Amino acid sequence: MDTRETRKENSIRLSGSRAVFVYSIIAAIFAALFLAVGNGGELYDRVLSAILILLNSTWIPGIYLLGAMGLGRVARKWTRQLSTRWVIELGIGLTITLSLSHGLGVLGILNPIIAWLLTGLGCVLLAFDLRQYASQLNVSIGRTSITIPRVVFVLGCVLVVVMSLNPPGTLWDSEYGSYDALSYHLELPREWLESGRIWPSTHNVYSFLPSYFESAYLHFAHLSGAPRSTPDGLSGFLANDARVAMSTHLFSAMLVILSAIAMRSLAGRAIELYTPDRDVQDPNPALIARVLMVCTPWIIVVGSLAYNELGVVLLGICAITLVIEHDFNHGARSVLAAIMVGGACSCKPTAIFLLAPSVGVILLATIPIRQWWKPIILGSFVGLITISPWLVRNGIATGNIVFPQAAIAIGQGHWTEAQHAVYTDAHQFEGSTIDRFLMLVVPDSDGSNHVSRHRGFTNLQWALTPWIGLIGCIVLLAQRRTHKLGAVISLCIALPMISWMMLTHLQSRFLIPLTPMLIGAGALAFTSIKIEQLRTRLVNAISMGACAWALLLAIQQTAGNPFMLIDLGSGVFTGEIEIGDAPWTATINSIAEPDETIYLIGDATPFYVRSPMIYNTVYDHWLIEDAINAHPDDPTLWTPWLRGHDIDIIVISFSEINRFAQSDWLPDTIDLISLNEWINSLPEPIYIWTTPGNPEPIRAAFRISP
Repeated sequence: MDTRETRKENSIRLSGSRAVFVYSIIAAIFAALFLAVGNGGELYDRVLSAILILLNSTWIPGIYLLGAMGLGRVARKWTRQLSTRWVIELGIGLTITLSLSHGLGVLGILNPIIAWLLTGLGCVLLAFDLRQYASQLNVSIGRTSITIPRVVFVLGCVLVVVMSLNPPGTLWDSEYGSYDALSYHLELPREWLESGRIWPSTHNVYSFLPSYFESAYLHFAHLSGAPRSTPDGLSGFLANDARVAMSTHLFSAMLVILSAIAMRSLAGRAIELYTPDRDVQDPNPALIARVLMVCTPWIIVVGSLAYNELGVVLLGICAITLVIEHDFNHGARSVLAAIMVGGACSCKPTAIFLLAPSVGVILLATIPIRQWWKPIILGSFVGLITISPWLVRNGIATGNIVFPQAAIAIGQGHWTEAQHAVYTDAHQFEGSTIDRFLMLVVPDSDGSNHVSRHRGFTNLQWALTPWIGLIGCIVLLAQRRTHKLGAVISLCIALPMISWMMLTHLQSRFLIPLTPMLIGAGALAFTSIKIEQLRTRLVNAISMGACAWALLLAIQQTAGNPFMLIDLGSGVFTGEIEIGDAPWTATINSIAEPDETIYLIGDATPFYVRSPMIYNTVYDHWLIEDAINAHPDDPTLWTPWLRGHDIDIIVISFSEINRFAQSDWLPDTIDLISLNEWINSLPEPIYIWTTPGNPEPIRAAFRISP
């Protein structure tokens, strides 16, 4: 029996329309089954809520991405002949769109009209080539047949989409209920929407990050016509059933799906270019690349939250897809790749050392050494130009273009030396080189919880992916026909790993930019298996294992109730929907009068708190410090000082302040003895929050106005 007949037996062939219908039925059944997991509202309510969220919010990031792909036509002059053209043009277009969203926002001219003009222009440009894009995308998705990897891919897509339908603050355990989203990924766009401009703020240090990805969220708000705030003071992101807030989750989910499809194109093209004696007709190596991208739990985690990692992952895949084209003009490759890498760094600056080295190594490996100077100079210049709006913005705001980094060399900005010391200490790992390496592959026995113990690849949310990638490198290095390829890929993985060990505080999530290289190494290694049936069985087994692993981790979230709030939505957190044991944000919103100003001490996740409200991150200046400096010897006078500065209600998070104190992160001005003396002088609390089974308060609210 020949190869084609074998493949025909191993899969069920369908026409295009029938395949779409069958996979849609599979997706719908799986979504309903998954939504039935755990307690909460009735299954009917959950399913209906999921459909309504998709109808209400999906179109916003969808049209943004269509516009981005249309703007990518500016690269058509160079990409016209490439089979992976759509991937590269998507990367270029997304970088341009993110840059424009940020730049127009910084200038204060991003509004609904400008947002629609920009996105509409991209959609019009896309319409000219819609058939060609659809044809290339169809090739990337693959032939219409029912196989295990294809079914698993559909299940993975459904999983990430369904998980993204939870309101912000619900998932995941490893992210402490998406703490980073509530403190800055969503909170900063909320503040920009209210102020009318993207600009750094002195109360939130994370506003000095590039924020191109978060700028897209502001663009979403303008596309949807969201108000600056609702009549009761809530963010416009929460208007119309949190339409914009939910669109940010769905944006990440869409990028996961696009990344998986693009990863299949990248793997297929790399196999075609770099693996001799290959079986080009066998789709299995490329299919396993797609499956691993959508079923790696870390990808599902960040792909169902308002996080910026997926911008780095997708742009990384797009850049790598370009640089592997060794017959492509070297100068054009370096320029286009630098634009996409610059876009990735503008989404998350750690991409400078976790993605850029990999792209650079592949590019240089395909160019004779004597010609390296040109792409190095061109790439460095263009990459710097791409991230320059962020640098200029920070330079104007603080005098330090990379604030809060490089304070000694460039300037402290508005921070003191003590603040810089606290920030630096919190974002570095204390330990030897050996300790850093061990943290990558061995759990930390001194860690107090899963997140701190499993900082590297031992984190369960990495599942099989890093080990398949590392085994792939070994297989490629061990064979004469692929040892050079294996050396390049191994270097592309090793450089970011070394950077992670030496330049970060060793959080497992920071390794996510390595995902495309790890998956690519594993996919290429599959071509070394000469027996097709063995390849097929391995791909099937890995696909089912990866999917099962991701499902098990997902259904364990929030104590086995990952969808207990999907039918209630963000109203649970704002107080619009009353439930027992309500979140603290809902309670404080119901306590405060519309004209009362709320001051949060310790808490830095104010996304659901209505305005007017004041807060700060632990590293920034605390308003209470001004009261302390005014009356250093008498804490009882701090309250009149705050009252004189229009504070009506104070919400103190004892648990956070204690955590900061244990980590030595509290400002030198604040000592716990004086702080406790002041708290004891406050009026009786109007509300106290505790945890079940523990009478000790974790948070309390005090009204200090008459």
